[in-house]
Amino acid sequence: MQGQRAITISVARREDGASILSMLHELAASEGAPHPPRLSPLALERDVFAADTKLHILVAKNAFGENVGFVSYHVNYSSWEGAAGIHIGDLWVSPVWRNQGIGGALLEHVIDANRHRRIDVFVVTDNDAHFFYERLGFKEQTQWKLYRSE
Repeated sequence: MQGQRAITISVARREDGASILSMLHELAASEGAPHPPRLSPLALERDVFAADTKLHILVAKNAFGENVGFVSYHVNYSSWEGAAGIHIGDLWVSPVWRNQGIGGALLEHVIDANRHRRIDVFVVTDNDAHFFYERLGFKEQTQWKLYRSE
């Protein structure tokens, strides 16, 4: 195991776009996704880097300024709760940078910025990431099933 490395977490900027897309493709491959992610540079510009942000992305950078992880999230709304919440879309840390608290630090930034909001995340059934989320206080919601229209 490697020693703790200096990491900074910040809001993604345009120059992070290619790296974010690359990490997103790594995430899809690791989960055995049926197709590659459809997020494009154009969609990043329109939905992440424009004034009307629809998707928020934080990046973790090493001491050389290279992106080694990211978290994406967006605002949702619960009519049941009568309040806005947060949905974590993706969380990824490059394999060589894992087990150093980077994923937790990325998620803590989201939690800290949204203290009074419910935060939801979907985890692929056979992915051990559920242990990570459970350690951070997330609880599996077994009474719900996800249905999707393609």
